[in-house]
Amino acid sequence: MKQNKIKIRRGIPPLILFLMATFLLIAIVSLLAPVLFPVDLKDTDLMLRLKPPKFVDPQSPYLFGTDSLGRDVATRLLYATRTSLIISVSGMLLAVLLGLVVGVVSGLGRGAVDLSLMFVTDAELSVPTTFIGIVCATMMGANALTTIIVIGVTGWPGFARLVRGQVMQIRNISFIECSRALGASKPRIFFEHILSNIASPLIVQTTVSLGAFILLESTLSYLGLGIQPPETSLGVMVSEGRDYMLQNWWLAIIPSLVIVVLLMQISLVGDWLRDRLDPQLKSKR
Repeated sequence: MKQNKIKIRRGIPPLILFLMATFLLIAIVSLLAPVLFPVDLKDTDLMLRLKPPKFVDPQSPYLFGTDSLGRDVATRLLYATRTSLIISVSGMLLAVLLGLVVGVVSGLGRGAVDLSLMFVTDAELSVPTTFIGIVCATMMGANALTTIIVIGVTGWPGFARLVRGQVMQIRNISFIECSRALGASKPRIFFEHILSNIASPLIVQTTVSLGAFILLESTLSYLGLGIQPPETSLGVMVSEGRDYMLQNWWLAIIPSLVIVVLLMQISLVGDWLRDRLDPQLKSKR
């Protein structure tokens, strides 16, 4: 067991290990923000508004300064990252679930079922994401649940197409036909054969899509279609700081940099996973 673990670790480049470790660190610290830094996001102190960060004024007691309402930016940044990650991951799980169901049913259904589901998938892809966000926010209100639903609704077609393609490739393979001949039920065939064979590309697609979902959540919140103040997210912090770009540029730049770092980490790890798990890329080496 120890030898296998060593081989796996040696197979992961140091850069990827660093990106994984830093992403986990950011995720864990932000998720524990209410425990580590218990504050009320509604509390304000106008006497402390727009204090400079420590890298601008070394005498400042605030690491990233304070915002226009006197709230500590560093603490709010942890809460914002926590909110963005929770919403993005929840929306991603919804998108994966919907895409998996539609893709499997379409891939195994064939005929009219396949054509109908793919027509719905293509129709959904033709609708702009912002328009879906506006409709959902108008009908259900701009909040975390609405943002999760928007991410799930706009994200499932990509998973559905991927799963459908994978299922169509393996549905007539001999071991699946043997399972059918032996009387195996469809759920058993799905969990024992189909799901295990599509797991690798699904993991890669999920990892790569997470960055896009974080960006989508930030965009919706920036436009006022997602999280609403006094609650915060990365998009909300960028939106609140845009009016102070000339004199207090860090209010918008710092949360923007956090978004960039998260996207870079997820994108590079996703590309590495694709290189490792995609059999077509392996065969080209």
